[in-house]
Amino acid sequence: MGRRKHYGTSSWQKYKQEEKESLHMSENHVSSKITPFSEYAPGPLVVCATNPRYFTIASDSAGSQKAVYLTGSHIWNNFHDGLGPGPACSQTPEQNDYGAYLTFLKEHGHNFIRLWRWEHFKSQSVGGGFHLCMTPQPWQRTGPGLAKDGKPRFDLSRFDDAYFARLRERVVAAGKEGIYVAVMFFDGWGLHLGPPPDNVEGHPFHTANNINGISITSIVDYQVLPLDSRVQELQEAYLRKVVDTVADLPNVLYEVANESSGGGAVDESFADALGLTEATEWGDSTAWQFWVIDFVRRYEQQQGYDKHCIGMTMQYPVPDQRKVNDVLWSSPADWISPGYDDEIPNGRWMTNPPENQGRKIVLSDTDHYAPGGGDALWAWKSFLRGHHPILMDYGIIDIVHPLDPELGAPSYESLEPARYAMGDTLCFASRIQLIAMTPRSDLSSTGYALANPGEEYLVLQPNEEVSPFTVTLESGTYTIEWLSISLRQTEADGEKFVERSGAISFTPKATMTGPCVLYLKRREG
Repeated sequence: MGRRKHYGTSSWQKYKQEEKESLHMSENHVSSKITPFSEYAPGPLVVCATNPRYFTIASDSAGSQKAVYLTGSHIWNNFHDGLGPGPACSQTPEQNDYGAYLTFLKEHGHNFIRLWRWEHFKSQSVGGGFHLCMTPQPWQRTGPGLAKDGKPRFDLSRFDDAYFARLRERVVAAGKEGIYVAVMFFDGWGLHLGPPPDNVEGHPFHTANNINGISITSIVDYQVLPLDSRVQELQEAYLRKVVDTVADLPNVLYEVANESSGGGAVDESFADALGLTEATEWGDSTAWQFWVIDFVRRYEQQQGYDKHCIGMTMQYPVPDQRKVNDVLWSSPADWISPGYDDEIPNGRWMTNPPENQGRKIVLSDTDHYAPGGGDALWAWKSFLRGHHPILMDYGIIDIVHPLDPELGAPSYESLEPARYAMGDTLCFASRIQLIAMTPRSDLSSTGYALANPGEEYLVLQPNEEVSPFTVTLESGTYTIEWLSISLRQTEADGEKFVERSGAISFTPKATMTGPCVLYLKRREG
């Protein structure tokens, strides 16, 4: 019997009490002072020139570069308060414990957060099953007059320092734990896909909610060029403020917006599900998203800031769903998150993702193609096809007290296999020379291989039954290691001498019940 290694839940060191207290300060006591930081997750990240499927650290010399692989769980309320069951806002906004969230990420071996921006102080989702009455927002609520939620109207000319203090604190706290954060600038979903009338009337830029005379009537007035100059100037001021707040933090990435409109129209059945009276078209945000990317890059350069990678994610709706990702591949974004381009919920990005050919870094997000979330095989398939799997994790809406599945969200337990599998892929990504490896489905009869031919191979055997498969190898001697995906155990299995290059047969060990991963590494010497 070979040696085994178990990738189980680690016992992580508890946060220092003063750090915990700083994360849970009330909004009235959050300091807006920005202090320099030295001990931090390495960065900033840039696109790796030698293997553009991955990030690398900007300061690394060409000879010492390593690929940085990102994976992790995220959820709507990992920044804002105010998400809970039922359509009505709670008198006291619900809080999702951020310190517990970071502990959760570390216990599952994750290193990435998609930090959500939800622009509505009053909105719903899941057919009214959940309210999203999100606070804080970037602007002060000074009045005079009351907004749609009965609280003072926003003054869009005055920023709320508590918002930006929280933003910096959360990115810093993640960075201390080695976690990278994609700061989302805007939301798109709530303005056109949220239930009316709150999809517009619950937004600070609606005429009833601000004292500045700003009056958007749909997403077209907010994310489709040309915009009213006053709206665009407010967006520019907000973008500058966000960048100023986190520009010095090496673990920062940016995302333009979540699921903004792409020039298509929804059909009548979907419109009815949204509570709309008829099929609707919301315009195309593409040019606006390109403008945001360009604006941020120019501002970073003008201020002498380090450049941070910017992402663009799936748009919806689009004229042709089969071509939904075309604009992402051709965009100026550094990284992208594609959406379903065949069928949902069991389309190819979930069950058989395409190989990443190196045109963009792909953060493969179940938010855009798998409403129920992913599983362990999804994580491994995505990794071996050259992507970075990230999970839209409805099981952590309340991370301390998981919600009852009868409320409509997946149970906490149902997503555990996916969470741990993501962590296991990161463990292997850290062990191998990932910068030299590319997806090579042609090298295995299983169709899933990440390889540096002649040096290292990671191969997925996705079937439940134990059966032989082949891997095409260069000549040499390789050490053999197996990982049971369900048991999360590795087991050494001796060596394999390959006299001549060709297809070599492997049979998983009897202890490898169900899907497993084969790791081959050329023996030194």
